[in-house]
Amino acid sequence: MELVLVQDSGDPLDAASLKAIEDLEFPTQHLTHDGQAHGVARSRNRGIEAARGNAVAILDDDDLWEPSHVAHLAALLDRDPKVDLAYSDARIRLEDTGEERVIARGFDLATMSHDDYIPPSAMVIRKSAFERFGLFDTGLTCSEDWDWLMRVAKQGGVIQRSPGVTVTVLIHAAAHSALQLTRLEERQRCLDELAKRHGLQPLIPKTFWEVAEAVAPRGTTA
Repeated sequence: MELVLVQDSGDPLDAASLKAIEDLEFPTQHLTHDGQAHGVARSRNRGIEAARGNAVAILDDDDLWEPSHVAHLAALLDRDPKVDLAYSDARIRLEDTGEERVIARGFDLATMSHDDYIPPSAMVIRKSAFERFGLFDTGLTCSEDWDWLMRVAKQGGVIQRSPGVTVTVLIHAAAHSALQLTRLEERQRCLDELAKRHGLQPLIPKTFWEVAEAVAPRGTTA
């Protein structure tokens, strides 16, 4: 077990956060840089390359894990060595209102071709999968995880759901995952590139809130 914290520019951590990291009972790496933010794809790649374990669990800074999350998904990787990526079910919460939806759906390439329904924070990925399929594309400022999942699935990688809600994705006005007007043009550019690469029908920007209603209405499972 190891924590690799990648801080993409921004203000230094406060004393309480630094103390919490220091008190962890396993090794930590805190990777920082000054200046302009590098973006989520490059930050993910930096953390993956620094990680010394044989699998990587991703946690974005505005999402939450249940205490059992890593063990829950690591158990699936231990049981089945053919699995490249394990993911859990995700609770999607509107932070402003507290409303919730759940995405609980097995992997299906046809569904993934029109809706990206696996949040990065729900994944545990073998390091060997990045050696086989490459890292996240730094040319995409968003939807880099969707592009990577499509690449893995189409090249024969094994993506497996482990049922159970172990992650909460928070949707709020200030989050990068929200549909902010200032970012819509760039998000659409990335989606157009994604559709072109993978031969998909035209895609429109959505948050995981809208995706949850599309692929698992009223919390249904598949």
